[in-house]
Amino acid sequence: MKLRYRADIDGIRAIAVLAVIFYHADIKLFSGGYVGVDVFFVISGYLITSILLKELDENEFSLARFYERRIRRIFPALFAFMAATLVVSSVFFDANEFQEFGKSLIATTLFSSNILFWTQSGYFEGPSELKPLLHTWSLAVEEQFYILFPLLLALLARYIRPRLAPALAGIALISFAINIYGLNHDPSGAFYLAHMRVWELLMGSILATRIIPVKPNLHVRNLLGLIGLGMILAPVFLYTNDTPFPGVTAFIPTFGTALIIYSGDESKTFIGRILGFWPLVFIGQISYSLYLWHWPLIVFARYYAIIELKAQETAGVLLAIFILSSLSWRFVETPFRKKTFLKGPWIFAFAAITMVMTLSIGSAVYLKGGFPGRLSSKQADTGQNADTQWKNWGKCDLDANNLPAPLELCVIGADANTPVFLLWGDSHARALATSIQTSASQAEITGVTAYTSGCAPLLGIDRQGQKPCGEFNTAVINYIQSHPNLKTVILVSRWALSAEGTRYKTEEGKSVILVNALTGSTQTDTNETLFKLGLEQTVNKLLEMGRKVVIVTQVPEIGYDVPSAFSIAQRTGRDLNKIIAPSLDEYLDRNLIVASAVESLAAKGNVQIVYPPQALCIGENCLVVSEGHPLYRDDDHLSTFGARYISYLFDPVFENLPGE
Repeated sequence: MKLRYRADIDGIRAIAVLAVIFYHADIKLFSGGYVGVDVFFVISGYLITSILLKELDENEFSLARFYERRIRRIFPALFAFMAATLVVSSVFFDANEFQEFGKSLIATTLFSSNILFWTQSGYFEGPSELKPLLHTWSLAVEEQFYILFPLLLALLARYIRPRLAPALAGIALISFAINIYGLNHDPSGAFYLAHMRVWELLMGSILATRIIPVKPNLHVRNLLGLIGLGMILAPVFLYTNDTPFPGVTAFIPTFGTALIIYSGDESKTFIGRILGFWPLVFIGQISYSLYLWHWPLIVFARYYAIIELKAQETAGVLLAIFILSSLSWRFVETPFRKKTFLKGPWIFAFAAITMVMTLSIGSAVYLKGGFPGRLSSKQADTGQNADTQWKNWGKCDLDANNLPAPLELCVIGADANTPVFLLWGDSHARALATSIQTSASQAEITGVTAYTSGCAPLLGIDRQGQKPCGEFNTAVINYIQSHPNLKTVILVSRWALSAEGTRYKTEEGKSVILVNALTGSTQTDTNETLFKLGLEQTVNKLLEMGRKVVIVTQVPEIGYDVPSAFSIAQRTGRDLNKIIAPSLDEYLDRNLIVASAVESLAAKGNVQIVYPPQALCIGENCLVVSEGHPLYRDDDHLSTFGARYISYLFDPVFENLPGE
């Protein structure tokens, strides 16, 4: 059973997939190209619902036939792409990365990768550049939707056919409301989880019910199509990674998609004729393969290059994506979609066998720890799995959203003595805990730790949209006040991120916006102003309490995932320090605000400065690798080796600090 073919819908697909590809290729003009996925959701909901309603109205509905169509449409290209990605990952990735790939291979096979990547969206999870199956989250959302939707639609069509559209609209509104709530309380869940994305698919489903009569006036339909196209293109070019998304901002491109589909339902419009131009139609026809293949090719190209791809390299990758996707469409997708290929139950047997094989391989990769025997002993030991001390200090990471009362702090340094110092900061304090542990233990000095990721020790300052850092820092200062034995406080943070607000080089993540924890104001105060205010308030408060203050300036940020870069550099005979090591001038430029604030506070007296670049920067450059070991565990946190490497810098802190 076929519906009337609409070339304009393939044209919309082309715009959507090109937007996604160019966004992932870091072509700056397409800063909001991620909305292409939302466009796909609406199209999918419209087409699938149209087919199902036609079958229901003609009493030809069959769940088996529906799932057979889904298998023919989804499985062949998906599992061919997964097999190729498995082979390349086994060659490129170190043990930790390959083990993570095995986990994502399992999740993708079970169409649950959106849930996996939601659980991996924490602060310290690996960068997306190392997840070649990351984009399969959208397939998981669709397939989870289509597990229940056909049966639900059949029931609604049978018992409340006249009220089918309002019923679907009610479900969509609930999903949309949950999505808006989730955007404020669980942004990652709002992005990845199916129940918060269902409203986009249902927007297409509602359109398929034909509840809104088609306007006979061609001028009106031309205008609606033009508006719809504008509602898609404007977000593609105007949205950025800092745009709150999905939620209301996702409504614009999805509604625009619905307007184009609606306007062209009766006959071609001006926009419909443009979208029906044959090059766009062809790109739309191969859009599924384009979507599958584009991301892993970009991932592996970046992984091998380590640094940003040059313009000609990006063009080469885009050409490879187009060629490989065309071949996939012609020789994998098209043959399998013919009903003469694997008739009847054989198509389900094919799906089951393919899934079992992929699950078995993924499980073996995961359970065997990424098969470290593939690599030399040095290569196998460079991943984050080897960073044992980092994991050990993780148990001391406090939860700013659920602080114990009173605070329960971990001991650092010598075990037997009364604590006389406190380590206070964010995740960089956790990374440097091994440095301080090494130096303090040698001096037989004991202290305690108080750190939580994402919260710089800036009294009275919060991060917009983040955990309550102001409450955490107040709790720490109260703890110090009630423990007079803590004579020295060591402040550690990623200061430049707070002061500048921007991420470094290729680092992922939203910008950081500081706010006054008391007023919540973000209108008049810049990050620089609030950073200096918060640090000054922290130091002044500690000095008023008679404490000595040690400020550890920031370790150099790298902007690239060092362990993965080190792994591929080793296997290709390259010196990583020559590829990604930041220059000392870059470090100084990045830390101008921090240096100004620290220098003014150091002049107060009873304030000591520890300067990590003294150990990490030699000559004009700052090291990322030394003695054959990576100094960083990611793009800005020191590894256990790196922390031990600079531990001697803390010896002067503890030399004249008496234990009790």
